[in-house]
Amino acid sequence: MNVWFRQIFLFGVIGVVQVAIDSGVLIGLSALGVSIVISNVVGRISGACAGFFLNGTATFSSQTNRRLHGQHLTRFIVNWVALTLVSTSSLYLLSRHISMEATWLAKPAVELFLAFISFFISKFWIYT
Repeated sequence: MNVWFRQIFLFGVIGVVQVAIDSGVLIGLSALGVSIVISNVVGRISGACAGFFLNGTATFSSQTNRRLHGQHLTRFIVNWVALTLVSTSSLYLLSRHISMEATWLAKPAVELFLAFISFFISKFWIYT
């Protein structure tokens, strides 16, 4: 199987798991009255924990030799903070103009957009 195809496929599968975890936490917390900002950050942390390990040891295993180091984690955190700022800002703005339920529905779309960016950052910077 082509390395690029394999990486894109695994990144997508792992991404679906991450978005399910992330969105579930966001919806659960915000339904309980927690602000969308805090709910999104906690949700993204929940998904990121699974994503860092799985992408580092499965998706990009040929690049990491299945060994993650501090440099991988540092780069992952820098990327995560930047993308979380974009995600959280987007959802906050949406929540001010549309219903909370519509914001919940928009969450996976926001994360899908960020996933395209994240794949290339992961492949060429985080897991190198």
